[in-house]
Amino acid sequence: MRKRRGVPVRQRRVSAELRELRRDAGLTCADVARALGTSITKISRMETGERGLYADDVAAMLGLYRVPTKRREELLALVRNGAEPNWWQLKPSDLPTEWRDLIALESEAIAIVNFQPLLVPGLLQTPEYATAVITGTNREMPEPTVTALVATRMARQTALTKRGAPTLHAILDEMVLRRPIGEPGVMQRQLQHLHTCSERPNISVQVLPFAAGATPGLDGPLVVLDLADGRSVVHLEARRAGAFLSEEPHIRSTRLAVRHLIALALAPDESRRLIADLERELRSTP
Repeated sequence: MRKRRGVPVRQRRVSAELRELRRDAGLTCADVARALGTSITKISRMETGERGLYADDVAAMLGLYRVPTKRREELLALVRNGAEPNWWQLKPSDLPTEWRDLIALESEAIAIVNFQPLLVPGLLQTPEYATAVITGTNREMPEPTVTALVATRMARQTALTKRGAPTLHAILDEMVLRRPIGEPGVMQRQLQHLHTCSERPNISVQVLPFAAGATPGLDGPLVVLDLADGRSVVHLEARRAGAFLSEEPHIRSTRLAVRHLIALALAPDESRRLIADLERELRSTP
């Protein structure tokens, strides 16, 4: 697939949101062009990501659509700072900003590869497992915030069941399957869910066994998202920050690491059997 160059990934995200905001406002491109004294072609190209965005133009459109101040400032910040191919995101505790960039990229992806050394990927978690993870990593988080975060994580999973859903290739360290998370029964049901997900035609799960020894996975979790327009973005996550990388050297080195992990992992059928065996063990444990 030929890769498009030009408009950065984050500015394209603003372009898509401009289109939705216009529709929500009940306006056509012609209405907007007339109100702002510009051409329909310019408005259309701004919405489709075929041209770069300028803060003054976007501010005028957001004002016309009566977008709330906080959201307007967030979108304008993306326009001003979105030209960088790589970016860091410090994660605030409030939703919806916590996973906004990742959710937007997942919605555009046609293929996702996710390696996780410690936890089941968010796209494959059960609600009770997600609750246990979120509360376990932040004991001071208020219950309403936990509930909102879990609900958002579950909503993300609809990306895998919608029409034209992306493929997901999940590679999990064996530790993920053996680490007990939550109250008794939570991990058993999570493994059961993981096994069921692995049988879907667009989802593949591989387990990286302990016997693999030192692997590229020791560098931590990673996600590679291949977008519909041919671009790719790598997402790396640390304790309270995430990095999004789209420059070719980063993509190339991450794909090489992924190829090594896939080669070292158990085949999907073997992985499914291991997941089923561990689930049965937990089910039979008093």
